[in-house]
Amino acid sequence: MSRMKKISGFVLLFSAFCCSYASETLADVATHQALTLYGNATLSGLCRHLGINRQMVCRLSDIPDVSLAFNDAAPLHIEVRTPTCEGNSVLDGEWPYNLNVAAGQPETVCNVEIYENYVERLNAQSEIMGCEDSFQDAFFLNRIGARAAYIYIQQCKLNADSAPTVAE
Repeated sequence: MSRMKKISGFVLLFSAFCCSYASETLADVATHQALTLYGNATLSGLCRHLGINRQMVCRLSDIPDVSLAFNDAAPLHIEVRTPTCEGNSVLDGEWPYNLNVAAGQPETVCNVEIYENYVERLNAQSEIMGCEDSFQDAFFLNRIGARAAYIYIQQCKLNADSAPTVAE
């Protein structure tokens, strides 16, 4: 098999695998809204690092380790990790401006106030650009790499049906 065919096959397999991460809704936060939040937070610097592992991850703080994350199996949530504690709190609502800690979820995780320290900051993050454009510009500004930009842009395209439409 030629090297180009192997690379093409890998890219297709990798894309299919990565595209399975996001579902149509996350708790009550639409996937497209979550992705657009990630893109805009990356542009503004609120998201310090954007990653893809088992989940779509937006690092909000290094000490303590606080991240916004989701995938097919896990709704949009804030994860907190310290040397002695690990936990998370699921979010719901709508972005921009109306995210909340979901009913029954902890407002404090590992002594970190989730709403006051992070949800308020996420709600204050305005929508500077749409989903695809925000990741494209983040790439052009060297805030994310080409691989992350490509994967997140593909997720925006795949989940465009969950985007709110504006009546003319």
